[in-house]
Amino acid sequence: QKPVGIKIIISSREGFEEFACEINERNAKNIAGVPDFISIDGGDGGTATAPLFLMDRVGLEVNDAIHIANNVLTEFGIRDKVKLIAASKILTPDDIAVVMALGADFIYIARGFMMSGGCIRARVCSGAANHQCPVGLATQDKKLRSSYLVSKHAIKTANYHKHLLAGVKTLLAVTGIKDVKDLTKEHLTLIDKNGFIYTDINRYLEKKIKL
Repeated sequence: QKPVGIKIIISSREGFEEFACEINERNAKNIAGVPDFISIDGGDGGTATAPLFLMDRVGLEVNDAIHIANNVLTEFGIRDKVKLIAASKILTPDDIAVVMALGADFIYIARGFMMSGGCIRARVCSGAANHQCPVGLATQDKKLRSSYLVSKHAIKTANYHKHLLAGVKTLLAVTGIKDVKDLTKEHLTLIDKNGFIYTDINRYLEKKIKL
């Protein structure tokens, strides 16, 4: 039996609390439908497949969203029932470390691997309005696809993955821990736009979310 989950964007703590309440009730009554995982995307834009009026306008950034989901599920006593997967503009080793420290169990990366594979962020992915990916990466146009050198870009993608993992291991070594699962909020210090330093991550994120 394979795990089944859902993908969402969180816009508010109150909205996610309603969702967590439903999960909690289903779990308590042993009703089918408790997700094995929740994949949380950030509301800060994506590919050109998203409507322009939604990009950067709807939903919280992924760090804020993971913080809310982790806290709310813990408060309901069902955190161990659901795995949290984080996405949205996670590109570098420090991006991974921060979101894992905030409560993510896993992360997935699309943008970084697409860019390592030659994506130039033209935002005209093939499909909508007869757009065709200009570099031949995301298209069925035979002429464009023939100019895309798979063997060349495969090496770049492999190198991105290799250095991404190496970077995470370096951060763990600096932090003094051996497993990425041991990262916690206590390992973070965040600075707001005014230069104020926060060692109490909960206080920083709650203030940021309310602004």
